[in-house]
Amino acid sequence: MASLDEPLDYFSGCDLKHNKTSVHDTLQQTCRTISFNGRNKHNKNNATRKKIGTISVIRSRRKNRKHNSFKTKENFNFDYSIRWPSVTEIYGASDVDSKCAVTNTTSATTTKRKRRTAKDVIHEFTHSTSMHGVQHVMGHKSVWRRMVWSVLVIGFVAWAAHNVYQIVSDYNSHPVQTSLSSEYHNKMNFPAVTVCNLNRIRRSKAPQSMVTFLQYHVMDDGDIATINDFIAPYLRMFGKKRQQKMGHQMQDMLVKCKFGNEACSPENFTFFYNLQHGNCYTFASSQDSHRSEWVTIRAGPGNGLSMEFDAQLDEYLPFTTASGLKVLIHGNEEVPFPEDGGIMAGTGTTSSIAIRKTLIKRLPSPYSDCIAKVDVKNKEKNLFAEFGFAYSLKTCQKSCVQKKIYKSCQCCSISFPCNEDALQRTTETVAIEGNPIPICNTTEIKTFFCVRNIEKAFSDNKLDCIKNCPLACEKSIFSTTVSSAPWPTRDYRQTLLRQHGLDQNVTQLLEAAERSFLKIEIYYDTLILDKIVSQPAFTWNKLLSDIGGQLGLLLGFSILTAVEILELVVMDLGLGMGLRSLWRRQI
Repeated sequence: MASLDEPLDYFSGCDLKHNKTSVHDTLQQTCRTISFNGRNKHNKNNATRKKIGTISVIRSRRKNRKHNSFKTKENFNFDYSIRWPSVTEIYGASDVDSKCAVTNTTSATTTKRKRRTAKDVIHEFTHSTSMHGVQHVMGHKSVWRRMVWSVLVIGFVAWAAHNVYQIVSDYNSHPVQTSLSSEYHNKMNFPAVTVCNLNRIRRSKAPQSMVTFLQYHVMDDGDIATINDFIAPYLRMFGKKRQQKMGHQMQDMLVKCKFGNEACSPENFTFFYNLQHGNCYTFASSQDSHRSEWVTIRAGPGNGLSMEFDAQLDEYLPFTTASGLKVLIHGNEEVPFPEDGGIMAGTGTTSSIAIRKTLIKRLPSPYSDCIAKVDVKNKEKNLFAEFGFAYSLKTCQKSCVQKKIYKSCQCCSISFPCNEDALQRTTETVAIEGNPIPICNTTEIKTFFCVRNIEKAFSDNKLDCIKNCPLACEKSIFSTTVSSAPWPTRDYRQTLLRQHGLDQNVTQLLEAAERSFLKIEIYYDTLILDKIVSQPAFTWNKLLSDIGGQLGLLLGFSILTAVEILELVVMDLGLGMGLRSLWRRQI
C-alpha cells in the first residue's frame, strides 16, 4: 500500500493539488460526481458497478456498507498498486468531462499549452507593427486584397531601397558646398610684402668679364628673362654669398619706412634670394626673428606700410630695361615667387596699393586632395618646408622642377632648396655615402642644357608637375587696387637728398633723385574679411533625415520600427525560440 506521502498524479486536468488534504476532498467530490451520474443514467449497469466494487468508491444510500470510509480524512487510504479503471471505461467518453479524465500513471502531467511556432510569431508581428501596409497583407480575409497590398508593399519597399541607395552613394562621394561670407574685424594681421630691385646686379660689383660677355651676346631688345638666362651660369660660379653681395642691399635702398605711426628699419626685412631678381626682401615674414606679426586696426592710407626707396639707378647695368621695384603681396608663411607675378613700382612715382583679404578654406581628405600645412605630404611635395614655409601650389610646382632636375641631371638647381632626404625619397634614388648632391654647374654645356630643357618644359606645361600638385587647404588671397602719381615734388627732392646723405643743391643730384626715388604705400582698403569656406554637403544629421524621410514617406518606417524588427529577429525568432527549445530539452 502506498501512503499519501507519495506523489499522487491521478487526475489529469482537475486542478488536483498534490497534498494529503486536497487528495481526500477531491477524490470524494469526483467519486460523488461519478456516483451521481451513474445512478441517474446507468442504474441498469449492475455489471459495470461491480467493476469498482472491490474498492468501494460509490456511496450508496440504499446499503449501509463499511466502505463509507471516504467521509473522514482519517479513514482515507487506498492501494496505488491497484489499476484504477478509467471513467470513460465505466461510463463512456460522452458522459465524462474531458477535463477530468482519470489516469493511473504516477508521472507528472500538467496541462499542455500550445507551442508558438515561427509562423505564429510573424503573424502576431504583422498585426502589431507600426509599419504601414504589412497588417493588411496578413489581416484581410479577401485574397485579392491581400494580393494588392502585397504588391503595394513590395513596390514601395523597392522604391525606398533605391532612394536610400542613391542617398548613401551621394554621401560616400563626399560632396561639398561652398559658402561665401563677409566678416568685419576690429583688427587684421598685415600680409607679407616682398620687394625686389628690377636690376639684379650692381654695376660696381659685377665682374667685368660677365659684363663684357653680356654686352657681346645680348641684343639691344633683350628682355629680363633673356638676360637672366645668360647671367645665371656666371653667377652660380660665385655661390650665394657672393651673389648676395653683388645685388642691391636693403640698407642702401631703403630711405624711410613707417608702419602706421611706428617706424620700421631694414632689420624688419628678411632676405630672400631669387634666381631672376637676385636679392629680395620680405616685410612681415614669418621667418623674421625680430617681429613676424604686424597688426593694423584701421583701414585706409596712413594706416599701413609706407616705404620710400632709392632704386640706385646709377648702379643699373646698361641692358636693364626698366627701373624700379617689383612688389609682391602674399601670406606671411608663403614663399614669394616674384617671377610669377607682382606689381611694378616705377621710379619717380608714388604707388598706392589698396588690398582686400580673402580667406579660402578647403576640406581635406576624403572631401578633396588638398594638403594642409601639418600634413606629412607637405614635406614630400614642398621642399621649402624645411625652412618653415607653408605648402602652396607654387611651392609644390617649384619642388617638382627641382626633383626633375635632380633625377635627370644628377644635381640641384641653385634656384630651389636642395633637401637631400626629400629628393632621394621622392625620386627613389640612392645617394652615395659621403657624397652630397652637388649644385648644378651650368658653365658646363651638358649641364646647362639639361637644366634649361627641364625649365623650358615646365614653362611650356609639358611636365606633370601641375597635375601632381593639389591645392592648399587654406590660402589667403590679397586683391589689389593700384594707383600712382609723380613723386617726389621739387621741394621734397632736397629733403630726400639730405636724408640720403646728399645735401648738395646741384641739378645733377636733383635729376638723379627724380629718376631714382620712388614711394610705395600699402594699406587695407577695408577690414572686412571675405571668406570662402567649403563644408560637407552631407552630414550625419542630413543623411539620417534624408533616409528617414524616404522610409517614413513610402513605408511609414521609423527608428522604433527598426527596434520592433530587431526585437522580432533576436528575441522572438532567434534567442527567444532558442532558449525555449533548450529549456524543453532540459526538462
